[in-house]
Amino acid sequence: MAKLWESPIYRFKSILQKEVYIDVTTSSSPGLPPNKLLRDTLIPFFKKKKLYRILDFGAGALRHCFPLLDAGFEVCAVEFDEGFSRPSSKRALEEAKKNPNFSALIWPKDFIRDRRRFDAALLFYVLQTMPLEKERQLVLHHLYSKLTQDSYLIYASRYGQITEEDLHHKVADGYYKWPTRAYHSFYREFTTEETHSMMQQHRFIRKRSLGERGTEQIFLYVKGSATWP
Repeated sequence: MAKLWESPIYRFKSILQKEVYIDVTTSSSPGLPPNKLLRDTLIPFFKKKKLYRILDFGAGALRHCFPLLDAGFEVCAVEFDEGFSRPSSKRALEEAKKNPNFSALIWPKDFIRDRRRFDAALLFYVLQTMPLEKERQLVLHHLYSKLTQDSYLIYASRYGQITEEDLHHKVADGYYKWPTRAYHSFYREFTTEETHSMMQQHRFIRKRSLGERGTEQIFLYVKGSATWP
């Protein structure tokens, strides 16, 4: 197995002893619209709280960056170099760089070395695509260090997406998707209780749920004494 973050490609053995290659950059879904929560709830909230510097961790094809840029925020997108190199992400990155309020950091070294601090972070559909528990924990550790004291973390995931077929494709503590492909994506479902426990370990305090559907896990966490609304 590769060292932590050495590459977005991971090699595992499935429960059937099949060699499985996971490419975490395949989890990016180009062409999807931004989550409507961003325009309807988060952008007004960020403006009300005067939160100007937003971090989009695991930005993929930047679908959540553009609405924030259009609303006048400073946005920093974080992604693997290989993730930014995918055709859809590369085109989006070229377009975003035209905006002076946009910046990008390559994960992990550039992000870890960067000295800036941010007022809020988006962690949308990221942790459940990471196949190593230690890496998930370190992501939260580094996010905590990059946020200002009275700041917010918005976490999004889904639950109830595992199919009967997926149960035959168990690897690590989750499942690999797209079994006919040479490189698979990874999916790990977290219950609500698991998610809150994981965040609490890294001193993120749960404030409220923002999801509208039972299978949609969108939670607002705070660092320090920040409040809602």
